[in-house]
Amino acid sequence: MNVLLWKPGVYDSTRGELPTIGLAILATSIKDAGHNVTIADHHFNPPPVGEEETAFIDLLKDSKPDLLGISAIDAAHALGIPVWVGGPHAIAFWDILEQDERIAKVVIGEADGRFQEILDSEDKVLRLGRSEVFNEPTFAAMINSENLVDYPLFVSRGCHYNCTFCAATKVFGSRWRGRDLDTAFWDELDRIAVNHPKCKMISIIDDAFTQDLEHAKEFLKEYLRRGYPYQVSVFNVRADYIDEEFLDLLKQTGVETLAVGIGSGDPEVFRKLRKGEKLDTIATAVHMIQKAGITPWMNMVIGLPGDTLEAHRRSVEWVLQFDQPRIVQWLIFTPFRGTPAYDYFVERGEIEDGYIPNFQGRYEKLPDDGMFDSAEFSREQKSLAQLEAFLRCRVPILILSDEKVRELWKKHDMWDLYQEWRANAPIKEFLKKTVPNKIAKGQESMDETGYRDLLAQFDEDNSTIEFKNDHELPTDHFVYKGANP
Repeated sequence: MNVLLWKPGVYDSTRGELPTIGLAILATSIKDAGHNVTIADHHFNPPPVGEEETAFIDLLKDSKPDLLGISAIDAAHALGIPVWVGGPHAIAFWDILEQDERIAKVVIGEADGRFQEILDSEDKVLRLGRSEVFNEPTFAAMINSENLVDYPLFVSRGCHYNCTFCAATKVFGSRWRGRDLDTAFWDELDRIAVNHPKCKMISIIDDAFTQDLEHAKEFLKEYLRRGYPYQVSVFNVRADYIDEEFLDLLKQTGVETLAVGIGSGDPEVFRKLRKGEKLDTIATAVHMIQKAGITPWMNMVIGLPGDTLEAHRRSVEWVLQFDQPRIVQWLIFTPFRGTPAYDYFVERGEIEDGYIPNFQGRYEKLPDDGMFDSAEFSREQKSLAQLEAFLRCRVPILILSDEKVRELWKKHDMWDLYQEWRANAPIKEFLKKTVPNKIAKGQESMDETGYRDLLAQFDEDNSTIEFKNDHELPTDHFVYKGANP
């Protein structure tokens, strides 16, 4: 059987660089079951802007797969191709997807080593739970896999905490499972040089990489001992699961930024998150990360249960206690079905059960639309709160939506704040070092002419800026990466 696994392109700062590891893991199971598999990852290898739908339909017509596996609903049903869905959307909305006649199977849980079991099952909804194995991803099945520059790696799965807003435990469970750091594990890393000679980065995408701090250290020590040439990035850690030795090891692997999940700096909103740690602990960790020579990445969320405009401003003040260098990402809360935070808003009648949020991540459209209205924090208030937070934290990404930002400060009397941001945010550096790579990789819809017009406001000599997409990672690749709340 010929199986096609497809991922639609999403506009964020990993577009054109980071492939989808879930499809590559499933591809391994498909191959092991004796079938042929191709991955069309339009996030890693995006079609030209505006041609995504046409490219997908042409792909189906040309490849004529016996089965299509996708992570969201699309029009493949019209071509008579059975469609399987899995991943976070299938977990959150399985009952709605079950009623969709275009869908052949809804797969809930981890598919490692289970493709034949899924194929043989007559059930439309399969609840697989957690797999007992970790399949090595088969990125070689991905179209244009030779251009992979950033290799996503699971060192563990799961997290034994149960934060009220987090989708991670719904996807990977509340039992942390570390991978055996055995010969098979290191063989996977050894094969990167053979299968992906352009690779320059390894991204550890675990939800709780340091849940077992000694396991994380063991990985880093052996990684360094083996002398791999790839710079390491760690997507996220808990503030209460780091120490100086761990940070020193990260620094040796080339880690430049380290994300810490915080949520809110307001004590009462933070308490409702049930993270199992204290704000003081997080503050200590941020200072520790800075002392180690790594830039802390602070993931903040607007509109969590109990949040208000006043509470949000206290959260901003909490963040501003930290000196530079620091990176602050302000996201508007996206409720994930099945979490206590989602139920909180359903029970209050502020969203309907089955609510599907809009996608966040297009930087040239910031601030976001606020998602939904709540009695304590309207959609418009959340949108303006996000704008105010980015301005006060001097985040340069707003320059990509400068026209929209100007309209908002005129309407809402934010001129002084805008002027301070314009004068003090590292906008020029951001425009020169980061934006050309975003445009070349299709991460922004701005064209070269629009970019040069914007850069001209800050620098008269912009003739040396190049937009060549040579699959090289920018030096500050992870400085403005969007994060999932």
